[in-house]
Amino acid sequence: MSTPPVKQDELISQLASEIRILEGSVGMLQSRLNIVRSAINEVNLAHATLEGLTKLQDGDDALVPVGAGSYVRMKIADSKKLVMGVGAGTAMEKDVASSIDELKSRILELDKAGNSIQQQLDQVLARYDQDREALNQLLQQTRTRQRTPS
Repeated sequence: MSTPPVKQDELISQLASEIRILEGSVGMLQSRLNIVRSAINEVNLAHATLEGLTKLQDGDDALVPVGAGSYVRMKIADSKKLVMGVGAGTAMEKDVASSIDELKSRILELDKAGNSIQQQLDQVLARYDQDREALNQLLQQTRTRQRTPS
């Protein structure tokens, strides 16, 4: 039993619209995932830097990463304290050990967020693939019907 042409045309239109919406969702989720991955990389760099700081003494020379693969040579004035951002544009002096713990916590939170976004993206992509397959089948049926003399 085949679908009447009018209903099939409506279904094709509906699937095409849903596919466009899903494409937008995929783009948005990929963008969010890229932001989370960038944040993870930044926090990992800060974590590695602080771990390295624990091995230094006051007065030691160090190369400190400033981003984009660039480093600044510095003398360590205080290897036990640092100034760390705590959110909302605010920074405060903290000890290195608690800062390392906080960065580990941030990494875990970002990993959870990234995993959640990845799951959403996988679901949207699965739905997108289903809709594309259904649309292709309907279009193929329409072409076959148009070629077959009535």
